[in-house]
Amino acid sequence: MEELKFYNEWEPYGELCNYYVRDMVIDGVTWPAVEHYYQAQKTLDPEYQRRIHDALTPADAKALGNSSECVYRPDWDTWKLMAMRRGLFAKFTQNPDLLELLLGTGDKVLHENSMVDYYWGIGETGTGLSMLGKLLMALREELGYFRAKGLI
Repeated sequence: MEELKFYNEWEPYGELCNYYVRDMVIDGVTWPAVEHYYQAQKTLDPEYQRRIHDALTPADAKALGNSSECVYRPDWDTWKLMAMRRGLFAKFTQNPDLLELLLGTGDKVLHENSMVDYYWGIGETGTGLSMLGKLLMALREELGYFRAKGLI
């Protein structure tokens, strides 16, 4: 199977990455990027969530989410996949051009080409779990089904 690797938001298919800035609304809150939403979900503290939401860049949001100041929610290990899925669903269903981009990847195997992240990406050795790619491919299949049925 053909693979499609993405990483930086300014590179080809960079729209697939979580740093790509595109507004989306989740639970009545407009988030500037999936990264902002995802990092804010790490904590149940509304003030700290607001700080992450208001971060100037996705990298700043990530830094706040990874800071020792961030008190992680007790269920984070089980919630993180759902948080990422919710963010991705909102991003691709609320932005038609991004939906077209995702569906246009066809049946390619998607990988975040991160050299350091072995959970969301493939890591330096290419042996990472590629969970972001797996979530994107599952979303692509789901949304492609809905498109074929005329539901979106």
